[in-house]
Amino acid sequence: MSGLAGLFKFDPRDRVSNSELMDLARGIDRVGPDGGAEHVEGNIGMAFRALHTTIESKLETQPLIREDTVLVWDGRLDNRDDISSRVRRTFAGLATDLDLVHAAYAKWGTGCFSELLGDWALALWDRRKQTLFLARDCFGIRTLFYTLESRRLIWCSAIEPLVLGGNRTLSLDNEYLAGCLYPYPPLGTTPYREIKVIQPAHFHSFQYGGKNELTRYWALNPHSKIRYSQDRDYEKHFLDLFRHSVRQRIRSDRPVLAELSGGLDSSSIVCMADDVRRTESGPAVETLSYYDTEEPGGDERLYFEAIELHRGKVGHHVSMADFRSRTQHDSFSPVPGTYLPASPGHFAPSIEWARTIEGIQQTAKSRVILSGLGGDELLGGVQYEAVEPLEHLLSGNLAAFTKSVARWSITARKPVTNVAKNILTLATARYMLDSFVRTPANIPWILVHTPLRDFALKSFSSWRALSPNHLFSESIRYVLASQLSCVDVPAIGISEKRYPYLDRSLYSFLASIPRTQIIQADRRRHLMRRALRHLVPDQVLFRKTKWFGRRIFSARIRDHHEVLERMVDGGWVSDGVLFDVTILRERLRAVQHGLVPEARLVLIALSIEQWVRRQIALGIIPPLQDVKTARLNPEESPSG
Repeated sequence: MSGLAGLFKFDPRDRVSNSELMDLARGIDRVGPDGGAEHVEGNIGMAFRALHTTIESKLETQPLIREDTVLVWDGRLDNRDDISSRVRRTFAGLATDLDLVHAAYAKWGTGCFSELLGDWALALWDRRKQTLFLARDCFGIRTLFYTLESRRLIWCSAIEPLVLGGNRTLSLDNEYLAGCLYPYPPLGTTPYREIKVIQPAHFHSFQYGGKNELTRYWALNPHSKIRYSQDRDYEKHFLDLFRHSVRQRIRSDRPVLAELSGGLDSSSIVCMADDVRRTESGPAVETLSYYDTEEPGGDERLYFEAIELHRGKVGHHVSMADFRSRTQHDSFSPVPGTYLPASPGHFAPSIEWARTIEGIQQTAKSRVILSGLGGDELLGGVQYEAVEPLEHLLSGNLAAFTKSVARWSITARKPVTNVAKNILTLATARYMLDSFVRTPANIPWILVHTPLRDFALKSFSSWRALSPNHLFSESIRYVLASQLSCVDVPAIGISEKRYPYLDRSLYSFLASIPRTQIIQADRRRHLMRRALRHLVPDQVLFRKTKWFGRRIFSARIRDHHEVLERMVDGGWVSDGVLFDVTILRERLRAVQHGLVPEARLVLIALSIEQWVRRQIALGIIPPLQDVKTARLNPEESPSG
């Protein structure tokens, strides 16, 4: 990803200085190593730092200053031909993605945002309307943070410049921290209450005086429905969309590195990329595989080596057991002081892991990494039993409904009454969304409450108008976007992650076809396996097992129990505010003996405590005990 940054002062007489814009821009130098530029225009300033990954991107000059707009763009436009034909604009030479985005805005205004397919974030100043627009793609793959103050707005692709800039202390957002534990933060939040992030599929407009408005520009069409008379038509449609998605995501000016776990999602991407390259020009595709000989089912070499044999090329392999052995002495040490993780969840080995991946990227001469994220959720790897029988019920096919409920009861190993309850919950979800959003039970040693996601979900899509299948699909998009919000910029090296399954056209298609095409009670990944049967080797296509890596959390606690007990026995700055350390100490020992399944949560709590200590030491946030005292004695606090 490239880097965007800028300032907008709400009083037109309050000019942005070159020095303050440059101070902000230095924070994105690392993510954009290929140069860039700044533009100051009265009370607004924009900066851009480039990470070139396509031939077209090398032809761009940003910020783009043309006609009535100033534009900076971090993205990859996947429907270039469609946009080009519809804007009817003649370009001198090869049109860049930036040229096409500008032309689209000139033709459709803010309506253009719903027309831009791909991974992107942008900042656009409309001189005529005297309005600034910040916007992101529908999954939120490219980041764009902002902080709104009384006199100005500051935005940036990375959160660190917003954290470190300015002479002020920040406040922890407990809802975000709770989301790290349960299991992802709500969309739009960051670890700090003063810093927000533009929501996926939304644009935020800002005007003089501080007036601002958040607008959703895209959500699933509640009336979209695709029905074919034959199964092979669904298979062909899926293959066409998947092929297009992979083709666009291997658009690169240098080799592409694809994660290859041996599972169906990553294997399908690699095999499709090879198929595209057989008939069209494209960059070389290298593979990156991880395996774990110490985790039950974690040695995936049997499967990813089958793909390597199929394509006639051995990829890069990383042994997780060797990596843990190499970093075991620092397993729970804080991240070195030369790095500032802006969000919790990291220990010292995170830096070594980033260095390992960077080394492989350098060997492969790659800046682009393909990931299979989203395949499980969207194509039937994750089973949810309510959608299929409910479709039968709503169509009036009671015989199919009864049969489906019985089959799902057996497959999911749930009583028929539980399956029926889930069906009822989905059927009424558009009226009672909070009942559909399953909130995990609170853990007694976690003092921050489980975040309520129903409010964020209601702003995310048009829930009341959606069919059950569409509603379920939109909830999956929300979860995937929330998961992506936790992906930090690598501490070392540069890379652009691309996700072929997170393609809007592919996603819309999957949400609009009958659920029985995607998954049935006794047929997981039904559509994928039918459509890809001549592309992916049978050994992988029809494998029955899947590695989840759940044991590793408990194993790490057992292997390092003495270190962890010393860490928990010491004084915690978050004790009584975020965690009850007395109970946590007891639960840690229970985890060591396999009595409670809270290993992952305990490790996250440890990372949050270390992260909070660092934030306090740097003066970014005040001591938590001061916050606790102010909360208990509001009449004594400055604001009381």
